[in-house]
Order: sequence, then structure tokens, then C-alpha cells
Amino acid sequence: MVKNIYLCSLEERVGKTLLSIGIMQHLKNKGYKVAYFKPIGIPKAAFSNKADIDVGFIQNTILEIDLPYDIVSPVAIPDSFYIDLIDANRKEEYLEKIKRAYDEIIKYVDYVVIEGAPSIKKYIRVGIDDVTIAKTLGIEELLFVNTDSSDRCIDNLFFTKNYFDFRGINIKGIIYNMIDHDYIARIEELEENNIKRYGIPLVGIVEKRFELYSPRVLEIQHAIGAELLNESAIAGLSNCVENYVIGAMNAQSALKYLRQVKNFAFITGGDRSDLILAALNQEVSTLILTGFIQPDTNVITAANKKEIPILLSPSDTYTTMRNIDRLKPGLQSDEIQLIAELVQKAFDWSVLE
Repeated sequence: MVKNIYLCSLEERVGKTLLSIGIMQHLKNKGYKVAYFKPIGIPKAAFSNKADIDVGFIQNTILEIDLPYDIVSPVAIPDSFYIDLIDANRKEEYLEKIKRAYDEIIKYVDYVVIEGAPSIKKYIRVGIDDVTIAKTLGIEELLFVNTDSSDRCIDNLFFTKNYFDFRGINIKGIIYNMIDHDYIARIEELEENNIKRYGIPLVGIVEKRFELYSPRVLEIQHAIGAELLNESAIAGLSNCVENYVIGAMNAQSALKYLRQVKNFAFITGGDRSDLILAALNQEVSTLILTGFIQPDTNVITAANKKEIPILLSPSDTYTTMRNIDRLKPGLQSDEIQLIAELVQKAFDWSVLE
């Protein structure tokens, strides 16, 4: 009989795709046939037929079973304007498509790893939320993912437990993902009196690794609509960006901030050569020059020597940062091994297998 691992969360952006990859890799290494299923995919743009990027990534990297995209992710709802784009009158149509695709997938595998909606709250208005989908598929337990590195993680867990009790579904276990290193001991302390005593297994605590949740420079370039000014530094588009520093002070004042961060994007006007050169002497990943102001030749020369890409943003600093804030970094193929190792050592697999 096929086993299901259905990942859900109260909050959005908790790393369910990352966890799906880690779980699938472990099960594959154990010799099981594993499928990935995302009932509702989220295309990158509204009013387009573009596929969910995460689904495409998994299909092209670790999914061994050759199934059509529409089976792996049968319903597509873009995030922009999604309230206007989904109709409650189509609830049964959506659920039927999801059930039909799921029934096709389980013919071929031992396990199905199911990535739920961004949040258990999402799509509840039209009746295609995670709990409704799980019940439609005959699944009685969901795996809850939480990312709070604070005691609020317990509030989130018990809010979800009470909600699930009301809806008649169970929590199979809890995964703490993207947890700050210094909070891991606190979760272990809370486990005995606030998790186990209520019969909720702690599946694992996965430490936050910035390189897995940080965008690459190329992703930032696309998000802000920037031009790459120095083609000779094109290799630097794969650099990770962990921090952002806005240059709006003199070079001497900027240095005390620049020395405290690494792998950062430095955002300033192209006419601030003093600041830009100061940033290039630190651990900078990219320069983002706003207002489409071209820098001096000596800046480009210095950036080329260190292979630091210069992105010329057409927007002002405020708009550029707003566009960056909307960016959801995608997973990269060179991160799969790290993901597998993190999940492998963090999980109590007896809960899932």
C-alpha cells in the first residue's frame, strides 16, 4: 500500500519544497519508488500558462518516474490576483482533477511526497485548502512544518492542532525547518512538555543554512529588471546574496557596516564611486546601482578584477528593494546534496517510514 507524506504549514515560505527533496532523496536511497505531488502549483506570473518553478525543478532533477506535468501538479493558480482567478463554483472540478492525478501517481510508487499549499489558510474560501484535499485523497494525517525560532512556534503548533481537531484530521508529526542554530536547544527543551505529551512526534529540527535560502545574483537581476554592466563578470551571477547593504553615507561610515557582513549586495547610486570601491574591498557578491546611473571606468575595472557583477537597476533604491523583497529564491541543482545531508541527519525516520 502506498504511503503518503503530506507537508503543510500555517505560514508561507517555510521550505516545503526543500524538505520534499530531502525526504525523497532519503527514500530513494533506501530503495523505494518515490513520487512527488503538488496538487496546486503556483505559476510565476498571472494570466500565463507557465509552470510552477519548484515542480519543474524537481521533475528535471530528482524525479525518476516520467509522469506528465499535469499529473504531478494538476491545478495551477498564480499567486497574483489569485482571489479573482479561482471560483468557488469550480471546487468539485478542482478536487476531481487532483484526485484523478493522485490515483494515477500511486499506481507506480511506494511513497508519495505531497507538497501542500503555501499555507493551510490558503484557498479555504473556495474549499480547496490542504485539509479538504487530504480528505478527498483519503489521507488522515498531515506533517506540519514550522520555522519560528521563538516560543511562538508552540503557539503555531497548538493553533494548528486545535484547527485540525475541529476539521477531523491529525498531525502526523512536526518538522522545525530553517531554525537558527542558537534556538535548536530551546526546541529540544520544549519537546518533552509541549510536544510529546500531546502525542505529536517531533520528526526533526533542520538548521537554517543561508546558502539554501539566499537568492543568486541572477535571480536578483531578473527580479529588478537590471542590466548586467560587465559581461566579463558573468560567472558572478551564480553568487549567493545573504545580506543587503544600502549605501547612503560616506565611505568611512559605510566601512563599519561592510566589515560586519559577507556575501552581500551593495545598493547605491552609480555616482557614488567612493562607496562602491569601499564595498569592493569587502566580501561583496554584487553591486546594484540604482537610477540607471553609469559608474566610473575605475569602478568597472575594479569589479572585473574580482569578478563581481554590476547590475544597473532602472528603478530608484526604494523600488529596487521592494522588488527584491518580493523575490522567492529558487533551489539550484548544486544544492541537492546539501539538502539531502541536512534532512538525513536531522530526521527521526521511524515516524515517516
